[in-house]
Amino acid sequence: MRKKKWERDRAFAWDVLEHAPYAVLALADETGAPYCIPVSPVRDGEHLYLHCARAGLKLELLEKNRKVSMTAVSYCKTVSEKYTMSYASAVVRGTAQIVTEEAERNRALRRISERYSAQDLDKFEAMMEQYGKAAQVLRIDVEELTGKEALNG
Repeated sequence: MRKKKWERDRAFAWDVLEHAPYAVLALADETGAPYCIPVSPVRDGEHLYLHCARAGLKLELLEKNRKVSMTAVSYCKTVSEKYTMSYASAVVRGTAQIVTEEAERNRALRRISERYSAQDLDKFEAMMEQYGKAAQVLRIDVEELTGKEALNG
């Protein structure tokens, strides 16, 4: 990180990931061309989980290269008079795995639902019955995690 004064600790970075409304997952194809897509991750210990369809470009790319990066921003404010921004961000680097164990998969889907649909958890079982088989779950084993807080206001 170039501006060390804005670097924050691992706990700060986890907090950003837990409060950001979404994150952006970055993958690369076999030529190194980037592919970035918004995702809805959830933390479980030192891992991040996200869901996706059982087919698609994301899974095709992961078959060839499981190394990923993810970034999230939990706070952002324009500081117009200074031509800059104040923000809190986190960057993750790690390895993505397709979750194949049913108990881990179901636990991850419940955790995702608790985070993004807490007010409708009474519908979880019905949603799992209707859509659960179509969902693929990915686990990111976090290898590097950095946090940054730019206070320019």
